[in-house]
Amino acid sequence: MLKRIPKSDISIRPFKAYKEWSFSSGSTQIDVLDAVDGVYTDVDTFTNGNNLQFSQYSLYGQLRAQFYNGEEDNVFIRTGDKRNSYITGSKGRDRFLNGSAKVISIPNVYIGEGIKKGSLTLIDDGTNYFDDGYGNLLNDSDGLVLNYINIETAEIDFTDFNDNNYLANLSSSVGSFDVELSLINIIYNGQPYTITFDTIDLESGILISNTPLDFLPDDAHGIKIGNVFYNQGLIVITREVATKLSNNWSIDFKSTKTIYEHEYLLIAEQDEFNVSTNPTSVVTKGRKTQTHIDDYGRVTNVVSNPGVSYIRKKTELPTGEILDYRYSGSIGTTLAGFEHYEMSSSVDTTGSFLTPFITTIGLYDDNCDLVAVAKLPQPIKSEHDLTVNFIVRFDT
Repeated sequence: MLKRIPKSDISIRPFKAYKEWSFSSGSTQIDVLDAVDGVYTDVDTFTNGNNLQFSQYSLYGQLRAQFYNGEEDNVFIRTGDKRNSYITGSKGRDRFLNGSAKVISIPNVYIGEGIKKGSLTLIDDGTNYFDDGYGNLLNDSDGLVLNYINIETAEIDFTDFNDNNYLANLSSSVGSFDVELSLINIIYNGQPYTITFDTIDLESGILISNTPLDFLPDDAHGIKIGNVFYNQGLIVITREVATKLSNNWSIDFKSTKTIYEHEYLLIAEQDEFNVSTNPTSVVTKGRKTQTHIDDYGRVTNVVSNPGVSYIRKKTELPTGEILDYRYSGSIGTTLAGFEHYEMSSSVDTTGSFLTPFITTIGLYDDNCDLVAVAKLPQPIKSEHDLTVNFIVRFDT
């Protein structure tokens, strides 16, 4: 017995599922590749730790052509994710490539449809880096470039890594800049701030602070060391390349997979699926057929009247009394119909009179191929006077 399910009773809902993965410098499933700017030749092949041969020059050219081609701010042709804002300063720029890079290549079997945005963390030689959700790999440190400090006028001029310029005043001309205590006390826009720095290069003027600098704008926080290209499964280190991923590093991320939840509402009306499918229990009365001969002389029997099907019913009670509620109309005395259901069900302890129990539901495609089977936790009786609803759910 088959019934077509209306489209209004079918619901297919997609949702994202994520799986956590962890790899380290000793993992053989992923590769770390060096990319170097140069002219490609056939003999310029190098072997990494997993005995994978590749060309450093060719890899650099591919990175530059696809990801670092100067079209990062063109929303129509750029590859990968990026913030909406455009940053001109090279230190804070979302995409930066200069001379060399290191690439962690993750096979598609581990990323699925892509790395989940904001889920990747990299620990390299004890330093934590994280994915900001816009394809940037950065740490929590803030950076400044000190242009000059004038003790006499108590002025300090510096720029952040996005090339935003700041002119502030030292809190006092004495003791506000203390290298031994690693701090600078300034007043910027009338507000006092204390800059606690971890490293400072007096020659280049670069100051790194692991304490967030509150006066910096949002897009100037954190020092970007590279990029994460989610769909391709690539982690590209583009700054301080020589000191990164040398040894003792690990990455954690979540892969993405879209799962579809199928929900089907199956309605068994009062006159459906409540007659036994056992051919020996059913007798058809009034069925008529006609013989038809086609143009090629082939003879076929065509049903002109399907007739009415009835189920046999004659039961012997434990007392020896014969319970005979068979149909006794004009078609004979050997059949039972629904008109005897109420009386028969009161003494029929098996509940088998006319109405079967539903234990299994099969779903078929348009070609009548079985594609899914649902088992009910307990048999459900299909009553002749009740509508029974079933909901079948499964994921693909």
